[in-house]
Amino acid sequence: MSKFSSFLKRIREKHTLSYSDEGNYDEKWSLKVSTLNILSLLAFYTIVTLFLFFLLLKFTGIGNIFETSSDQANMDQVHKNASSIDSLYEATASTDLYLRDLKKILNDEPFYDSLETAQPDSFPSNYQPDFEKSVEDSILRAKMENDEIPDQELLNVAFFFPPVKGVVSRSFDPNNKHYGVDISTPEDAVVKSCLEGIVIYTGWDSEVGQVIIVQHNYGFLSVYKHCSKIFKKQGQSIQTGDPIALVGNTGSHSSGPHLHFELWEKGQYLNPEDFISFNR
Repeated sequence: MSKFSSFLKRIREKHTLSYSDEGNYDEKWSLKVSTLNILSLLAFYTIVTLFLFFLLLKFTGIGNIFETSSDQANMDQVHKNASSIDSLYEATASTDLYLRDLKKILNDEPFYDSLETAQPDSFPSNYQPDFEKSVEDSILRAKMENDEIPDQELLNVAFFFPPVKGVVSRSFDPNNKHYGVDISTPEDAVVKSCLEGIVIYTGWDSEVGQVIIVQHNYGFLSVYKHCSKIFKKQGQSIQTGDPIALVGNTGSHSSGPHLHFELWEKGQYLNPEDFISFNR
């Protein structure tokens, strides 16, 4: 303890620091300081210097000079995560709109295709399906060529392939919220896609049973209800005339084997019988 006291006493001893003229040795000024004063002053200036250096590293680009490869990797990961979050936000918003539109379709309500502007058409316009042409198809094509079609985009579609052949048991009746046609046909008859496109929904509904919905080029959308079996999965690409399901009698709104078929264009329901002949 005596050594420590002796040390404190020594560093507290005052010393005179003077400035004299070299020519005549006249004292200009003098200052009494101790070792403790000098150490305290050095400590103060050291703290101030370190604080200013920290501010330079924090708020200027000087800190980038001292970044390591690990720091750069962390920053890259942060930017990547931020980009992923933005993508997930956009995907979630699109999914919400998509599910809202599907709910309206399944409930036989008019809807506006909310994803049309976000998902532009990506199907080739030069695809020519290769299958044997029936007499009914030839008559239908001639009718569409001769009839005056108000919507210019309908002219871009060569023809609609009949999803099934049978007897129309209930026609298009939007006043009673029947936005499609019911075609009576033997159970397990093959249901075919009316146009090329991408399957955007397959699922079960208690009222309309097994459902498959296909998004086509030029804003067209087709809906197939009361199926007994679905062949395609959501996201699959299909061509005109591809088998996609089997006719069934599923759902509480079905009273016998038939296909309920709907055709939409940009959220507006169409009468399928204006474009397709379902007769055998």
